[in-house]
Amino acid sequence: MSTAPIPIPYPETTAIYRPFGSPTPIATEISGHLIADSSGLNSTRTLKWTHILETASSTDLRDGCSRTAGTNAIVYADGDEVRMGGNRFVVVWVEIVNPGSSFERKRAYLMRHS
Repeated sequence: MSTAPIPIPYPETTAIYRPFGSPTPIATEISGHLIADSSGLNSTRTLKWTHILETASSTDLRDGCSRTAGTNAIVYADGDEVRMGGNRFVVVWVEIVNPGSSFERKRAYLMRHS
């Protein structure tokens, strides 16, 4: 694991739309770092993604996952839409990385929307 400090502000900015497909963003100029990650498509996991976005843990970014009461099955639905560099992405899953540490950040798994 790297011990290098996380670059905040991140080098790129993004806009967040809620719900996916909304014509108006709920937030703009959100700093983040977009990483292409095709390993999310090449797995046997149910969760699939094409990119990862890392941003400040305070960023209001939401996935569309839910669970039916009494089961362990996760239901995937469209989360927020992220637009960055002329590309559109749907938020598949969001997690907090390194909670409570100076390296705490939010990681969102995204699927590119073509």
